[in-house]
Amino acid sequence: MYTSSILVIEKGNIFLSWFGFTWWIELLIVVVLIIGAYFFHRSKIKNLQHDISDLKRQLLERTEMLTYSRQNEQNARDEADLANKNKSALISKISHDIRTPMNTVMGMASLLKETPLTAEQMEYSSTILESGESLLKLTNDILMNDILEYSKVESGKELEVKEFNLRIAVEEVLDIFAARAAQADLDLVYSIDSDVPSLIVGDTMRLHQILMNLIENSIKFTHQGEIFVGVHLAEADDENQIKLQFEVRDTGSGMNLIKESQIAKQLADSHYHDESQGYGLIICKNLVHLMGGSISVESQEGRGSMFRFTIVTRTSPQVVRSVQADMAGLDDKKILIVDDNASVRHLLSRQLAKWSLNTSTTESGKKALEHLASDKAFDLLLIDLVMPEMDGIQLAKLVNEQHPNLPIILLNKTGDTQHKKHPGLFSSILNKPIRQHRLKEQVIAALRNKNKTTLSADQSKLSVDFAKQYPLNILVAEDDVMNQKVVIRVLGKLGYEPMIVNNGKEVLEEVSQKTYDVILMDVQMPEMDGLEASRMIRLCLNVQPVIIAMTANTLQGDRDECLRSGMDDYISKPVKLEELVNLLEKWAMHSKLKH
Repeated sequence: MYTSSILVIEKGNIFLSWFGFTWWIELLIVVVLIIGAYFFHRSKIKNLQHDISDLKRQLLERTEMLTYSRQNEQNARDEADLANKNKSALISKISHDIRTPMNTVMGMASLLKETPLTAEQMEYSSTILESGESLLKLTNDILMNDILEYSKVESGKELEVKEFNLRIAVEEVLDIFAARAAQADLDLVYSIDSDVPSLIVGDTMRLHQILMNLIENSIKFTHQGEIFVGVHLAEADDENQIKLQFEVRDTGSGMNLIKESQIAKQLADSHYHDESQGYGLIICKNLVHLMGGSISVESQEGRGSMFRFTIVTRTSPQVVRSVQADMAGLDDKKILIVDDNASVRHLLSRQLAKWSLNTSTTESGKKALEHLASDKAFDLLLIDLVMPEMDGIQLAKLVNEQHPNLPIILLNKTGDTQHKKHPGLFSSILNKPIRQHRLKEQVIAALRNKNKTTLSADQSKLSVDFAKQYPLNILVAEDDVMNQKVVIRVLGKLGYEPMIVNNGKEVLEEVSQKTYDVILMDVQMPEMDGLEASRMIRLCLNVQPVIIAMTANTLQGDRDECLRSGMDDYISKPVKLEELVNLLEKWAMHSKLKH
C-alpha cells in the first residue's frame, strides 16, 4: 500500500515535471515564431522599400526622358517653324524681286500697245505681255506655291476655312494655264454638275494647288485634244457637310500598266513617298488627305489619263444670285454653236439651255453654213477660231456676207490677235477657257444688240476723259524709279496728275499738308513701309483717303496683311491696266456715294 502510494506520487511528479517542461518549450516556440515573424516582416518591408525606391528611380528616369523628349520635340517643331518662316521669307523676297522689274517691263509693254502700232509691232508687244504673264504664273502660282505648300504639308499646317465660289476657283486655275494650252493647241474645258453648291466653305488655296499640279501634269503629257476638269457631288448630309469629287482627264499619251501601278501605289499609301514620281503628286496626295479625301488614277496607254480626288467640305448658307433675271425677255432665242471639239459644244449647249436659250451645235464651218441656209431664224453664233478646213474668221466673213445683221461671238485662242485685223466682224471676243460670267455678259449684250461691233484694234483702254468722269486726287507711294515712271505714264494717260513719294514717311508728310482721295501704296519701302504708313494714317487723319496696296507681295496671306493694316483694296504687280482702271472707277463711285 505504501509502495503503491509512493509510485503514484512519483508518477505525478514526473507528469508535473513533463508538463512544466512542455510549457517552456511552447513558450520558447512562440517567442521564436514571434521573433521570426518580426524579422520576416522587417525583411519584407525592406524589400518593399527597396522596390518602391527602385520604382521611384525608374519613374524619375522616365519622367526625365519624357521631359527631354518633349523638349526635343518642341525644339524640332520650333526649328521646323523657323525653317518654314525662313523659306516663306526667302520665297517672298524672290517673288517680290522678280515682280518689281516685271512690273516695269509689262507696264511699258501695255503702254506701248495703247499707241498706234503696225500689225507687226502689235504682235511683238503682245508676245512680250503674254510671255511675261506666263513667267509670272509659272513663278508664283506653280513653283513658289509648290515649294511653300510642300513645306506646309510636311509641318502639318491646319487648313484655312473660308467661304469661296467653287466655279470661280476652278476658272482661276484654268486661266493660269490658258496661254500654255493655247500655244499647244489644247482645249481647257470644265464642267460642274448642277447639284454642286456654288458657294462652299474650305481652303481655296489648297484646292488651287491640287488642281494646278494635276493640270500641269496633264499639259506635260498631252500634245493634242483637251484637258477636262469635272466636279461632282459625291455625298451630302443634313448638316451641310458634303463630299465633292473632282476629275482631271486628258487625251495625252497615258501610262502603261507598270507606271500606272506605281503611281496608284504612291497615291493610295499615305506613308509611301516615291520622289521619282515627282513632288507634285506627293503634294496632291498630302493635301487631299488633309482635306479628308482620297486620290486615285486611271490610265490607258495612248489614250490619256484621269486623276480623281475627293475633298470633304461644307456648303455656305449664302445663295448665289440667279442669272435668270438678267435673261428676262431672251427666252427661246436661238443660238448656233460651231466648234470642232465635242466637249466644248456639249458644255456650251448645256450652259445656254440652263438660261432657257435654244441651241444647235455643229462641228465645222461647212455644216454651219448649211444650218444657216436651212434655218435663218438664228439670233446669235458662237464660232471657234481654230477649226480644220475653215477657221472661225473665214466662216465669220462668209456669214457676214449672207447675214450682215447676225451677231457673232468668237471663241478665241488665248493670246491670238488675228481678229484685230478684222474690226467689225465680231460682236465680241470670248477667250478660252470660257468663264461663265463672261459668257453670260457677252451673250446678253449680243442678243440685246448692245454690242454690234467688236473693239477695234486701235481702241485704247486709256483716255484722258476718264479723269473727268471719275475725278480723283491721287498720291502714289513707290520707291522704284522705273515703276514710278510706269505709274505716272498710266495715270497721265487717264487724265490724272498724281503726286509721287518714295516711302511711308514721305506719305505721312504729304497727307498732313494735303487731302488725297486715293493713295496707291507700295508695301516694301525704305524708312517706313506701306503697312506702317497705312496704320498711322488710320490713327491720325480726320479725313480718310482710300488706300490701295499696289505691291509685288503676292503670296498667300499678303493681301490679308494689307487689309488688316487698314488698306481698302489690293492690286498686285505687274499691274494690269484693266484692273487699275476698274479699281479707280470703283473707288471714285464709292467716294461719290459717300458725299
